[in-house]
Amino acid sequence: MYLSPSDIQQTRISTLDNLHAASRAWVEATEKLADLALRNGRQLFEEGREHLEELASRSEIKLDALPVERLSDWRADSANLVREYFEIIGDAHQSILKLARDQVAVFDQALNRQLEHAARSADANGEAAIGHVKKALRQAEAGFNELADAAARGADLVEEQVRQVSDALSSDDTDTNEASGETAVAPRSRRRSSSAE
Repeated sequence: MYLSPSDIQQTRISTLDNLHAASRAWVEATEKLADLALRNGRQLFEEGREHLEELASRSEIKLDALPVERLSDWRADSANLVREYFEIIGDAHQSILKLARDQVAVFDQALNRQLEHAARSADANGEAAIGHVKKALRQAEAGFNELADAAARGADLVEEQVRQVSDALSSDDTDTNEASGETAVAPRSRRRSSSAE
């Protein structure tokens, strides 16, 4: 056996830690998404209640179209909710990519230890073969890291595009409110989790 009991134990501990962290990342994302849905539901409920109160206060019930200002506020709020949704998913995605990279490194380290131990007792041909395997392993790890980086950049690009659309909708809302003399609420800032950096 090329791996010592302590090597095997450390590999298992690292693997379990990475699996636990991946699970925790998705649980946290699910909690944030549930909170987002709850806040949106409460907001819709309040808006509906206010609208019903307005209708009830009138002597004659007449279903009018919503005012432009209310539609503009709804559009900006919806854009911010979509942006926050993609931020939550993006952060979870980045965390999982980092953990996948860490886990591949754990397995590669264990395999490299086995190869180094085998090289000590190998003849010249065996040593050359082990050298080729190690080179292939390094290339495979580099290829995986490039794919993970590309996936991370793709997620960042989607988030940036969603942010730009949201900002554009919010700025339209700002222009509308300024024209009517109202003050617009500033859009939410981008939040990055420490695990995603």
